[in-house]
Amino acid sequence: MSATTAEAGHSAGHIVSEAGVDAERDQALAVLEAFLPPHRGDSGDALVGSNLSIAFGGVKALQNVNITAPSKTFVGLLGPNGAGKSTCFDVLNGLKTPDSGTITMFGKDVTTMRPWDRAKLGMGRTFQANRLNHDLSVGENLLSAAHLAIKGNPITTLLGFGGPRKSEQRATEAAYAMCVLLGIKDHWHDRVSDLDFGRQRRIEIGRSLMCGPAIVLLDEPAAGLDADDAHALFALLRQLQRDLGLTIILVEHYVKAVLENADLVYVLNQGQLLASGSPAEVAADPVVRAEYLGSVLDLDETADVIEAPTLADEADEVIAEAEAEGVPAKQGSTENA
Repeated sequence: MSATTAEAGHSAGHIVSEAGVDAERDQALAVLEAFLPPHRGDSGDALVGSNLSIAFGGVKALQNVNITAPSKTFVGLLGPNGAGKSTCFDVLNGLKTPDSGTITMFGKDVTTMRPWDRAKLGMGRTFQANRLNHDLSVGENLLSAAHLAIKGNPITTLLGFGGPRKSEQRATEAAYAMCVLLGIKDHWHDRVSDLDFGRQRRIEIGRSLMCGPAIVLLDEPAAGLDADDAHALFALLRQLQRDLGLTIILVEHYVKAVLENADLVYVLNQGQLLASGSPAEVAADPVVRAEYLGSVLDLDETADVIEAPTLADEADEVIAEAEAEGVPAKQGSTENA
């Protein structure tokens, strides 16, 4: 992809990566630029949840929660088990309708819209459990997520009309380009069931990107991965966020990974917003330390903000030690929250 193409992609609001670093990656980005629909908004706030509340019986899962994800940012959502993180995702995604509050995407009120309608406006999501077809190949799984872009019907396909064949070829090229960006091109023909969990996670993320979302909600993408694989996955997410101009919002229990990669962090506890701000601000917040990080660590409330990454390291170490000993860690887990 030439520098001119890169600049055009930036102005179009989709591919924003600079060209010239990796020729194969540049070509993959050019293919996706031509295939994916343009983003619906490059500035302002991509997603806003205002005063969100929802209860299940007598349990208040969310209480007047406010979350804003500025366009093209990486937003992390932290909190202990039962904090309301996954419920918040379900509300933002449209799987659940809030009892009160509003949700807007690029300024449009989507509070009562179903998930598929939000998807048409540019929202994608992954879940804690993979939703892959393990009997299909990597390429087939990615291609299945692009079905809306394949024109035609069974009759025109059986009759051999050129339109369906051409659109399927374009979708196949885009799926392979996604494989390149995900670092799994060598597994294009491999059956998903034959791959390790880390690669399956990448396929799941790729599927969510094949319809060209501007906003991607990732529910614990690093769950079940070891530290090295989790670090590699977050580096990939950060690269994809920059390359494709995405707004990424994720729930994650790896404190260190969130604080190192997020632009903005929100902390939930018992359905309420505990704190929000930059990673350093949140890690240094005395309330967060007392109610979240401080639940297993004896943290000095006067510690300097620049100690935030160190605090995250310590928190993750304590969580890992507790889990190894079979003791539930309050910081989070792979369970629904």
